[in-house]
Amino acid sequence: MEMELNGDQQMLVDAVRTLGAPWRDMPPGHERDYSHFAADLQDALAAGGFLRAGIDMGMLEAALVVMEISQLPVVTSVGASALVAPALLGEALDGPVALLSGDLAKAQRLLPVARHGLADWDGQAVLIDVSGVAVAPVESILAYPYGRFAATPDMASARPVGDAARLRQWHRVAIAVECAGAAQAAVAVTVRHVKDRMVFGRPVGSFQAVQHRLAQCHQIACAMRMLALHAAWSGDMVAADIAATYAQDHVGKLAFDLHQFNGGMGVTAEHKLHFFTYRLRALQAELGGADAAAISVFDALWSKKAA
Repeated sequence: MEMELNGDQQMLVDAVRTLGAPWRDMPPGHERDYSHFAADLQDALAAGGFLRAGIDMGMLEAALVVMEISQLPVVTSVGASALVAPALLGEALDGPVALLSGDLAKAQRLLPVARHGLADWDGQAVLIDVSGVAVAPVESILAYPYGRFAATPDMASARPVGDAARLRQWHRVAIAVECAGAAQAAVAVTVRHVKDRMVFGRPVGSFQAVQHRLAQCHQIACAMRMLALHAAWSGDMVAADIAATYAQDHVGKLAFDLHQFNGGMGVTAEHKLHFFTYRLRALQAELGGADAAAISVFDALWSKKAA
């Protein structure tokens, strides 16, 4: 089963695909990087109004934008910029946004390229201006730029933007949507490889054992997509937790099978697969991972009834 897009949604998706076409491959000279933040693509998304899709059309449409961009090997902050910031603020922010979680003294995803940060501070969601804050880059293989604050930012100047639970909800929606996009891209890369790679005189993909496991990977990517889009469309906190639980729980299966079908090439940086699977690994642990998301589902649905 697949969701059929209406005319406006299909036009939006087609426009995003057209915009992202120049970044279907890594820019020359960056093919073996662990990650590459495409500032020019981030600017193009903002200039084209795509980061306002959640405001102008709806959060489902914003999720479609994020999912398409997440299928590119380059990195943007589209999840935070197009989904989380509009959901909390009702506006699109100028410049990349980092979703800060846990101990702010530790490395944070996208912090070195961010102009704004969204964080949970004492149970409240706050917006931090990080454009002038000293950030030390942290070397990582996880397909995103990471950095840590040189000194803990002054939270007294942070702008309250709502309840921390709502920030956590939309952060998990963004995780689920970005996982779904990266999973779709990783499966597509692998399908092309097993069609072209010959072993014992026949394509790797002609073996039934490969076909069965690759079909499972495709099913997982499709389930990630449907759960993530439902969470964005419904705006329901439990749906967000369920989507993140499923996505984060299935990263290990995808990474193991897809790397194996590519002959282990995606473990290193000379093959495109790692731009997606290492991104999935980064998202797998965010906000406490699948365990924390699943506990949130339990707390919402069963703990009060049990009590």
